[in-house]
Amino acid sequence: MAPDRLQTQANVATDRFRRECQREKFAARASDRKTVVLELDEARETLCVWYWPVNDHGERVVPSDLASHRKSHRFRGPRCLCGFIDDDENASYHREAAIVVLTRGPHVGEYVACCASSKCGYIVFIKQIHQSSMSPTMNYPRRNPDEARPYEIVFLDGDDIKLQDVIQRRQLRRHETHLVFDKLLKLDSFSRPGLTQAEFHHFLTRCNGCDLIMTRRMFERHDCVGSTRRGNSEETEVIDLTTEDDE
Repeated sequence: MAPDRLQTQANVATDRFRRECQREKFAARASDRKTVVLELDEARETLCVWYWPVNDHGERVVPSDLASHRKSHRFRGPRCLCGFIDDDENASYHREAAIVVLTRGPHVGEYVACCASSKCGYIVFIKQIHQSSMSPTMNYPRRNPDEARPYEIVFLDGDDIKLQDVIQRRQLRRHETHLVFDKLLKLDSFSRPGLTQAEFHHFLTRCNGCDLIMTRRMFERHDCVGSTRRGNSEETEVIDLTTEDDE
């Protein structure tokens, strides 16, 4: 096989791997938000805010009425992440998430916006976001009586990325968040304070690209933007925490 062809295949494989890693980060960010719905932007490169519709009285449309509001108003559901990972001719087509009610698992009865084809792992728990006063809203115009209505979004519970798997990962992240806070509290606790050196190094790490210090959990999702140092990088102040004040 020609070297140029091998290099091309390697570049394609690398790009797919990079986009898959980014898709996982996008899915985690969208799922973790509690005050705003995030969707894929029109350029299919990053996440943006989806504006919750309000009715004629200025009140947020309840999740159970989103489907009917979509038919009566020029409004669409959030975009899932399929447009980010698809490379076919339909990639630019708006992939609208399905609004469904969970029928199994610990969140039974809760409304979610999720990938209609169970492919990209996009899922947002919209019930709690609807109740948040911080969720941005928009008053969408009504459709004309003779205006064509949008097609119905049908949810397919496929075998690629199941809702149950996404929910379980969300619960695991919530448990990991509690563990992080427990360790932070131990650093400033009156009862049995502090961490061992091994616990400290396992808990925190530093990015060699931007020199920021963060938990190892967040480092897995860290998007490095390069060095954040200002001025002379060799004149870095080091604070010694091992000595006591002389006063």
